[in-house]
Amino acid sequence: MKERITILFASAVQKEQEQFSEIIQLNNLPYSLLIPSDLKEADNFLSNDQSIDIIITDLHFASGAFADWLSLWPHPAIFLVYYGEESKALEVIRDESSSFLMRDTQFRHLGSLPAMIQKVLGVNESIQRQNAHLQLSEKRYMNLVNSLPDIVYTLDGEGRFVYVNEAISHLGYTPAELIGKHFSTILHNEDISRVSRKVVLKDLEGQKTGPEGAPRLFDERRTGKRMTKNLVVRLRPKSPSPYFETSAVVYAFGEVASVGMPLPEFEGGALGTVGIIRDISHHQSREDQLEKELSLKESLLKETYHRIKNNLQIVSSLLHLYLGDLEDPDAKAILHNVQNHIESISLVHEQLFSSQAFERIEIRSFIHSLVEQILHTYEIDRSLFPVDIICDSFMMSSQQIIPLSLVIAEVCATSLNNLVVRQKGTLLIRLQKEDNNLIKLEINDSGLTAENNAAVKGSPVPTVGRTIIEALCQQLRGTCEWYWKSNSQFILRFPLIFDKQ
Repeated sequence: MKERITILFASAVQKEQEQFSEIIQLNNLPYSLLIPSDLKEADNFLSNDQSIDIIITDLHFASGAFADWLSLWPHPAIFLVYYGEESKALEVIRDESSSFLMRDTQFRHLGSLPAMIQKVLGVNESIQRQNAHLQLSEKRYMNLVNSLPDIVYTLDGEGRFVYVNEAISHLGYTPAELIGKHFSTILHNEDISRVSRKVVLKDLEGQKTGPEGAPRLFDERRTGKRMTKNLVVRLRPKSPSPYFETSAVVYAFGEVASVGMPLPEFEGGALGTVGIIRDISHHQSREDQLEKELSLKESLLKETYHRIKNNLQIVSSLLHLYLGDLEDPDAKAILHNVQNHIESISLVHEQLFSSQAFERIEIRSFIHSLVEQILHTYEIDRSLFPVDIICDSFMMSSQQIIPLSLVIAEVCATSLNNLVVRQKGTLLIRLQKEDNNLIKLEINDSGLTAENNAAVKGSPVPTVGRTIIEALCQQLRGTCEWYWKSNSQFILRFPLIFDKQ
């Protein structure tokens, strides 16, 4: 608040003015008083003195004309009124920044006038701050709306433009030249009858359409579920423009979303509409281009899978040649294991190459192929080494199938590398989908027992093998257990995190 307050004191009671001047002097109040003698002088003060902060008057100065005239001036005011004049004071008070004070014949009310002045000026300052904030917010909002690439519009009850933002310039119009014109000005002639209230609603008169069958109109007035969404129309530019070269020579396509809204400036009239128009003339061609690019990328990726698979097959074949020259059983076991891992990864890429799901593989057929491949690598006679496979059918991502296949190859290698001491029995591989999308892998070898384990002097699983299995289980975010009692039982549980079916 200002250090010194300028007050225009216009009272019909001269004694009241004198008394208030004495109060100011006695209390050394920071007030500057302007005391007009008539309406003309009051008008001169208000017209020429821009520093006036507040007006104090009554309902009788200048025969009441000044009180009625105050609404023309943006100054807060305090009215000094007699008992019985309260209702008249409320009529002339302009806004909440003004107030009135009841008069006392002994002028005791003037003692509380400084407090009233402080209160009124405080309210006025608060209102000014709020107005400044609202004006700034409105300016920011209008700047934001005008910077949008979408056309934002407001229509009156007859479908005429009340407001349209600068984005309309894409059609060659200026906002000013469309104000007052009907929305159909920017529509293709053939689309007007299809999306206008005057035409469409006549045909639907008496029918119950419900939210699903509600007509989609550019001058829609309904809100909620019946509001217009995704109404496709053709827009008519002011003149042909290269901006629309991707659509039919002159016209563009627009997607209109509108919602009914009462407009204060048309209070008492028909309900108006606000809406948004988004140009989608280039979207279709862009979508077609993206589809072509995606198809090309899929082809390239499948070709990559194919090449990786071929290269891994070459490495596997080289290992097979080296295995033919080796006599050391430990070395052969290591190379067999490496070859199995390579073949497992190769099988994944082969499946991805032929899969329609692109990044996912059907797990049941994959597990059967994987086990056949492992047995083929070790040149195992299936009649002497029976294998049972129980597997659910579901899709799994390559990111999980690769470590899973390596785990299966590594665990199976334990049985295949210990054929000398292994008793007759069946190798059971069970893969099932449990609740909460948990996957359970169980590999149970009834021919590899605790006695066999002792015969091979310790664990049949090499330290390196155990380390590999533990690392792969961590990669799957799972937990594993390996039991050695009457048989060998390996159990792995992990979450299926890439299944989108």
